[in-house]
Amino acid sequence: MTIDPSVQMRRAAVFSGAGLTVQLGASFHWTPATFILSAAVGLPLVAIGVLLFARAVYRIMKNQGAL
Repeated sequence: MTIDPSVQMRRAAVFSGAGLTVQLGASFHWTPATFILSAAVGLPLVAIGVLLFARAVYRIMKNQGAL
């Protein structure tokens, strides 16, 4: 079963957007707890989004014969 590339890109954008939202929200009132929240929740969400995006781009390029 293959997933449509636009769905893969959208999923990557949702993860990255959620992580950036957590980081932005934490930065408004910077305390040790919000720093830990930003580092423990926000950063992994952004990293997952980047990896999903890279995987989607790789699959698109592979399907079009660019690799």
